[in-house]
Amino acid sequence: MMKLARSRAENWACLLLLAGLALWMVWPFPWQQGVPAPLHGLTELAPWQEARPADAPKAAVSGQDLLIQRYYPWCAQLRRAAQARELPLWNPTEGFGTPFLGLWRTRVFSPFSLPFYALPLPLPAAFSLSILLKLLVAGWAAYVAARRFAYAPPFAFLVAAAYQSSAPVLGLAAEPVADAMAWFPLAVFWGHAVLAGRPRAWVGLAGMLALTALGGSPETLGVMALFLLAVPAVRAARTRTLEGVWGGYLAVAGALLLAGMLAAVQWLPYLEYRGESVSSLNPSHGALRAADIAAFLLAPWRAAAEGTPPRAALFLHAGVPALVTALWFAVRRHTGRARRRWTETFWITSLLFGAVALLAGRLLESGHGMPLPRSEHFLLPWGFAWALLAVAALEEWVLLDAALCRGVFRRFLLWFTGACALFIGGGAAAVSVSGGRPGVVAAGAGVTAGVVFVLLLATAVRPSARLLGYGLGLAAAVGSMWALGPGLNFTPAAALYPETTFIAALREAGTRVGGTPSLRAWPLTVHGVPQVYASSGVALRRHAAFMGAAEKDPAVMRRGAVGALLLTRQDVQGPYAGLRPELNIQEVFPSGAILLRDLSARPRARMIYAGKKVGAFSPEALVAGSLPQIEGEELPEKDAGPAAAAEIVQPERNNRVVVRVAQTRPGVLVLADAFYPGWRVLVDGAPGRLVPVDGLFRGVPLGEGAHEVVFEYRPLSIFTGLIVSLAGFALLLLLLLLPHRRA
Repeated sequence: MMKLARSRAENWACLLLLAGLALWMVWPFPWQQGVPAPLHGLTELAPWQEARPADAPKAAVSGQDLLIQRYYPWCAQLRRAAQARELPLWNPTEGFGTPFLGLWRTRVFSPFSLPFYALPLPLPAAFSLSILLKLLVAGWAAYVAARRFAYAPPFAFLVAAAYQSSAPVLGLAAEPVADAMAWFPLAVFWGHAVLAGRPRAWVGLAGMLALTALGGSPETLGVMALFLLAVPAVRAARTRTLEGVWGGYLAVAGALLLAGMLAAVQWLPYLEYRGESVSSLNPSHGALRAADIAAFLLAPWRAAAEGTPPRAALFLHAGVPALVTALWFAVRRHTGRARRRWTETFWITSLLFGAVALLAGRLLESGHGMPLPRSEHFLLPWGFAWALLAVAALEEWVLLDAALCRGVFRRFLLWFTGACALFIGGGAAAVSVSGGRPGVVAAGAGVTAGVVFVLLLATAVRPSARLLGYGLGLAAAVGSMWALGPGLNFTPAAALYPETTFIAALREAGTRVGGTPSLRAWPLTVHGVPQVYASSGVALRRHAAFMGAAEKDPAVMRRGAVGALLLTRQDVQGPYAGLRPELNIQEVFPSGAILLRDLSARPRARMIYAGKKVGAFSPEALVAGSLPQIEGEELPEKDAGPAAAAEIVQPERNNRVVVRVAQTRPGVLVLADAFYPGWRVLVDGAPGRLVPVDGLFRGVPLGEGAHEVVFEYRPLSIFTGLIVSLAGFALLLLLLLLPHRRA
């Protein structure tokens, strides 16, 4: 009884220690306002440059900074929707309006998005709390999984600390991959239980896969499914028997099916979005090179000569568990057969996935326009696999008698020395050749190797699971923090999308902003400023066609209610020269950008009485002065009469727009927002008909009289997905509550 109580107390102590490590990783939050994520590059963009301190070093910013352009702005949209007490289905501020829930990466249903919904916190605090929750869950999930694999608390702590501080979790804590990978250890445990023949283990696996799917990273979900399908094949190859393999595959297939039902509310709207969008290239984070293998033990961030190392190199870094693994090859013969088979099966599968990342990296990074896995995704199981192999070795090490210990230690020295010479010495040489900093990274890896050696030597004299587990666990966390340090910057609140005079001028304009192509990289939507481009990279097919016509003839943009233009001097003298007589300069910014008001921009809601009926939108025919192209509605080609007034009723909502039209002749009401499946219209309370106008905008045929027109976003894909998800949840509860016999 006392032993059980001590074990429980140690479990709670380990969980508290992991919570302390998570708080250390997000320091100085919550004591200082800001976010534990690298957003410093924002002040290099023109709208926020004036907020950059004069003595601040120039921060690196690329045209594809996803944290600045996508993830933080999406969190801001979640927060706005929560404050408005709306479901975050539609984002009206990007690109004439874009689907929000359907993007998947917006993580609307991720458990780690709860701080944006449930707590009355400022956006930076909610963002930071979300990161902290991911670190906590990842560490605790890894600890629980290791304990369920029958490892003692100290060794389970080592697994948890190493996983919690790994690149997919800590290094990318603000990105969707961390939302998904927080559940990976428990998915591995349930996957192992499936192969072991445990009844209904597939139900637990389905739950973990569903949580992974809601994390917003379809690539991570795909690799996790591939990994779970590969493990039985690797085990069959090792054991030379197919016993349990087909049953395992059947259980994994059932888990994937149930997980698909549970997450249908997310992936069905995503399929709809894919059908309406243009295939766009996902940004490449770089393919692995042969020299990047040095990142296995060396810190890739600190070894890079300049810029950012390939993301896959960050995932390749294994640190302390990799050094401890040298002990595995020394004690392997003394390990129990079942433990050895399972541990090596998992490890070999991760090695095979690593080989895919190394050998097929260029193909994976070539750009395919689909959410298919990249190099780094095939390295997602890497860190957890090395940690499990390390603790399997340590568990045997502390149980060896004195006679066996000496022989094992000699073999360990051979493996350990070889690994250090190859990956530290050889890696430092490779870093030197590539122009990096070999001394710094070699010294850091040398210190880590020294800590591992000293702890193993000490426990050779006096075995202690606690000294090994807790000592190496803390060393793993410190080593990972040092290795990932240059990419783990804390951004103070003052540098988080500050309200500059540039932003204030755009707010004051009170209209949709268009103009210079640089707008594509400016996430103005964080401030609620509507813009014609989507900085998040959302590319709807209709939007792309309209913008293609507008680039050839900028006057076309007036049809989209673009009343404010941000232009450079070259823009004013170049493509916008023909519009100059009708442009009114509002402000000239220090960056060289000029804010102009277009006096001829059309209202966002307006009545038209003349148009051209078309079967499909023709961008080539859309030029200044051309008739509006109306798909499926007939209007006269000439009309010189006055247009009735159309007014958008305030306050406007994300998923609902109300327009009041004064006494009018028969015509078409045009709302210059994106036409997209799921938008429905009510005319005076009765269902109306939506037709595309000029390819992109929403049109509603109206009869004579005054009307109230209500546009509502109620996509069938979300409703259907919700029904399927509820059915999946009911099935999950039924499977969990049904009595079953023990094997």
